[in-house]
Amino acid sequence: MITEFTMYSGLHTIGGVIFSLTYEKERLLFEFGTSYDPACDIYDRYVEVRKKNRIRDAIKIGATPRIDGIYSKKDCDGMELLSAEESDLHTTVFVSHLHLDHMSCIGMLDKSVDVYMNPSAQCLLRALEETGEGIGYQFENVHDFEAEKPIQIGAFTITPILAKSSSFKDFSFLIKTPDGTIHYTGDLILHHLESENTWHEMELVKQAKPDILLCDATAFMDSVLSLMIPDCDPKKIKASKEIPTPMISEKEMHQQMHDTLSQQKGLCVFNFYQREMLLADWFIKHSEQLGRICAFEPDTAYMVYKFFHIKPNVYIPDSFRYTENHEKPWFKELLQNSQIITLEMIIKDPSHYLIQNSYRHILELFSLPDTDATYLHAEGTPIGKFDPAYDNLHKILKKTNFNYTTFFCSTYFGHGYPCMVKYFVDEIDPPILIPCHSYNPERLLPNNGIQFLPELNQTYLFKNGKLIKK
Repeated sequence: MITEFTMYSGLHTIGGVIFSLTYEKERLLFEFGTSYDPACDIYDRYVEVRKKNRIRDAIKIGATPRIDGIYSKKDCDGMELLSAEESDLHTTVFVSHLHLDHMSCIGMLDKSVDVYMNPSAQCLLRALEETGEGIGYQFENVHDFEAEKPIQIGAFTITPILAKSSSFKDFSFLIKTPDGTIHYTGDLILHHLESENTWHEMELVKQAKPDILLCDATAFMDSVLSLMIPDCDPKKIKASKEIPTPMISEKEMHQQMHDTLSQQKGLCVFNFYQREMLLADWFIKHSEQLGRICAFEPDTAYMVYKFFHIKPNVYIPDSFRYTENHEKPWFKELLQNSQIITLEMIIKDPSHYLIQNSYRHILELFSLPDTDATYLHAEGTPIGKFDPAYDNLHKILKKTNFNYTTFFCSTYFGHGYPCMVKYFVDEIDPPILIPCHSYNPERLLPNNGIQFLPELNQTYLFKNGKLIKK
């Protein structure tokens, strides 16, 4: 027997990395999400998801991969696709962290498929499922894992390595097969508050001497690389552990955010990625330090309550969503374990509050006091101009007196800067480098090994340190 490697998606996209390793009757899938590109999303806020044909539709439009043996017979019937019941392979999925582009499709898997996800991620996902913000996952075959505690599945040994302990936690995976060693970085973060974890990861992987490195190359896109290298020439990227000019560290970003908030005289509202409990924690801290009260919308407040075990402040927007949810168990529990901040309280003293405002409730700005008010866009959706909703966000803001301020908390801070990624890669110096999770994977060049961009859905044999077409 020989280890087989197949990459299904995530090579020329931001997120959506899915690849498999198969040996005898065991198959490992790493990640199971969908790339983030709202401009090309079939489900454009008008097209509705069908109930009985949800998975068949998702496979046809490419929102989830066409893979034998992972969907139930009733879900892939009529698609010339081998169902989980008919497959002789046992499949296990590993999730590095809770971003949707890494795990949005695990709810489509047959219940026989095992899923490994760390307990912090499970906690948040359960809260998301309760509020209706989840992905339909039933937690039937979910398993915990711990940092640097090897997991044995058949002939495979998988060692999760912790990259970030805050929020839902981020991990990379070191995988040993009978034919060699592979390392997958997940989202590679090199200048965040816990960067020492990633440098520790680098040292562990160096010692393991992997044959293949699958590496996040998100920041090699034009919009980021051009800030450091105007012509985006990858040969001009010099490997370095230092943060390049004009970029900043996550610590400096939070200081800038704090300084910005401290200068505001009126109400401040913020729009952030609601799964990021680290940012939620920071907004709470900023508020406490500046004498403001931080209040979250009910869905996010419930996650804060479950994750941090604190009683959050809740601002309830004028929305049918919360009128209809009023009798739901999660909403009742939240109301019993929180402090309600009313519109009347905010109007009476706007400068005393920092209020979450998600895009779906953007019209709430028409009721909130906007004199000397600030709208802080901390990479909540819509993130940027590539999203058709971005123009609409600004169209609505222009009808208010809110001042617009933005902070890039994920695009720049959730992925390593090119020179730092290059340093990480050069230090490990793998014989085979597979850049992924990137619009421009070809720009991440190896040190002494070869750069390999696999054909999607093509199976390769991992033989004698090489990947050979089957």
